[in-house]
Amino acid sequence: MIGLVVTLVLFPLVGWSIGRRSAGEAFLFGAGITGTLLFLAGLVHIPLVAALAVIMALAIIRIATTSRNPDTRHPTPDTRLATAVMVAPLIALTFITTITPLSDFDGRAFWVLKAKGIAHERAIDGPFFRGATLDPRNHYPILIPLDGAVILGVSHDLDDRQIRWLYLGFLLAFALLVRERIGRLVSPAAGAWSAAILVWLPQFAVEGEGGALSAYNDIALAAFAAGAFFELVDGVSQSRGLAVSQDFDASQPRDRQFALWLAFLVLTKSEGLPFALVLLIIGAFVFRKRIAIPAIATTIAAIALFVWRARIPAGDEEDILRMLPTVFCKLPNLGYAIAAFPRHMLLFPRWGLFWIAVVIAAVVALRVDRRMATIAISVIAAMLAIYAGVYTATDWVVSDLIAVTADRLLMHVIAPALMLIALAGYRTKSI
Repeated sequence: MIGLVVTLVLFPLVGWSIGRRSAGEAFLFGAGITGTLLFLAGLVHIPLVAALAVIMALAIIRIATTSRNPDTRHPTPDTRLATAVMVAPLIALTFITTITPLSDFDGRAFWVLKAKGIAHERAIDGPFFRGATLDPRNHYPILIPLDGAVILGVSHDLDDRQIRWLYLGFLLAFALLVRERIGRLVSPAAGAWSAAILVWLPQFAVEGEGGALSAYNDIALAAFAAGAFFELVDGVSQSRGLAVSQDFDASQPRDRQFALWLAFLVLTKSEGLPFALVLLIIGAFVFRKRIAIPAIATTIAAIALFVWRARIPAGDEEDILRMLPTVFCKLPNLGYAIAAFPRHMLLFPRWGLFWIAVVIAAVVALRVDRRMATIAISVIAAMLAIYAGVYTATDWVVSDLIAVTADRLLMHVIAPALMLIALAGYRTKSI
C-alpha cells in the first residue's frame, strides 16, 4: 500500500507546485517532471536520492507559499450519468489491481525491470545498463521507469505490487485530463462522455498488452501526447479570442506547457521523438514565433536521450535511421503496412465500434470547427503514416510486428480521435 500512497501523493504534489491545474493534469505533469528532472540529474551524475529530495522540497515550498482558490466545481446534471459510467470501470480496475499481480511479460521484462535496476543501483547508467542483465531493450527511454524507481525506493520494496498502481494512475489521470480539457473546449457533457468512452475501451482498460493492468508505457505516452494536443487546440481558441473557463491558469502560457509535454514524450518511449516532432511542426502554425521554447525543450530532451544512449551498450532495438535507406528494398512490406491500422481498427474485442465512429465524426467535425478538426486529423494521419513507414522499413517479420504493436500504436492518437467525436456530438446536439 505504500506504493499506492506514493503514487497518489508525490506526483500530484509536484504537478500542483508549478501552477493551478486539475487533478489529472497535475498527476501527469508531476510524473513527467519528476522523471525528466531525475533523468537529467542522473545524466550529470547527481545522486538520484538527493535530486528527488530537492524536487519534493521545492514542491512543498512552492505549494505552501502559493495561494489557491479551492475547486468548488460539481458535476452538472448533464454530466452525472457520464461520471457514473466513467467511475464504474475504474472501481473495478482498482479492485483488480489490488489483488492481481502484473503478469505481462514484455512490460515486466522491459520496463519494470529497468525501474528495479534504477532503484537498486540509484543510477541510470550503472551495471544494469552496462550489460549486467543483458537487457534486450537497453536503449528504451526511461522516464516512466524512473517514476517507478521512485515508488520502489520510497517504499524500500522491489516487489511489483508497489509499482502497479502507477499504470492505473496514468489511465485515471488521462481520463480526468480528457474530461477537463474537452469539457472546456467543447462542452462539459462532451468532456464527461469522452472520458467515459476512454476508460471503457478494452484496449485501455483490460488488454494484456498495453492496458492499465499491464506494465507497458503506451497509456503514459498517449496521455502526454494528449496534453500536447490540447495545448495546440487551446492555442487555436486563444488566437480567436474565445473565452476560457475559470479553470484556465493564465500564469501558465500554452507554449511553455506545450514544451513540457513534448519533452515528456521524447523521454517516455522511442515513438515519442517522432511524435514530438510532428506536434512541433503543427505547433509552429499555432504558436508562430512562440514555438521557439517548445523547440528548445524538445532539442534538449532529445540530446539528453542520445547522450545517455551513447554511454551504454545498445540492445536489439532497431536503428530507424539506419533502416531508412533500405526502405526501397522492402516495398513488398508496404501492403502490410497500409492495411495494418484499418484492419486493427475493426478488431471489435479491443476497440468495439470506436474507430468507425471516429471516421464518421471526422467528416462532421470539419463542419463544426474546421481548425480544431484539421489539427486532430493531421495528428492522427501523420503519426499513422510514420508508423506505417516504420513497418515498411523494419527488419522484423512485418506481419508479426504489426500483430503485437498496431493496437498499442493506435492508443497514442486516442486524444485527437476523442476530440473529433466530441465535436461531432456537439454538432448533432445543436441540430
